[in-house]
Amino acid sequence: MENRPNAIQQPTEVLLKEIDLENYIREQLSETQIYFDYNFVPYDDNKVPLIRLDLITINKEHNQKFLFHAITGGSKIAILEEMIVYIKEYTANLENYAIEWLDTKHNTKVQVSWFRGKDIFDVLEKFYYEKEKSRFKIMKIKLMPET
Repeated sequence: MENRPNAIQQPTEVLLKEIDLENYIREQLSETQIYFDYNFVPYDDNKVPLIRLDLITINKEHNQKFLFHAITGGSKIAILEEMIVYIKEYTANLENYAIEWLDTKHNTKVQVSWFRGKDIFDVLEKFYYEKEKSRFKIMKIKLMPET
């Protein structure tokens, strides 16, 4: 197994580039609270481990996390650059959906969340990201017209 350097072992230029790319993504999604979740991907014996970035949105109103998009690559810089391309193109290439849902554990009121995805299955994957499916009841999914 190849040892990946941690942040203190990285050249300062690499760390600054990663920070700049993350800040650029934050600017592009300025009205959204986002979290960068980096993880190593399991690998075969002969391959270098990859990094997966799950870009997560957090809605303060109903206190839920959703997957915005996930990318896997060989370096943080590469996946951040690929995420920027995705962000620049996602409004033109993906369908817009509204999901009305209820959290059965807190059973307060029906919430509405908006997602972009290739199809309804992509949107559901983003909605249920790291969630117990039985806890949430989807009341309606609507494909929204482009404005």
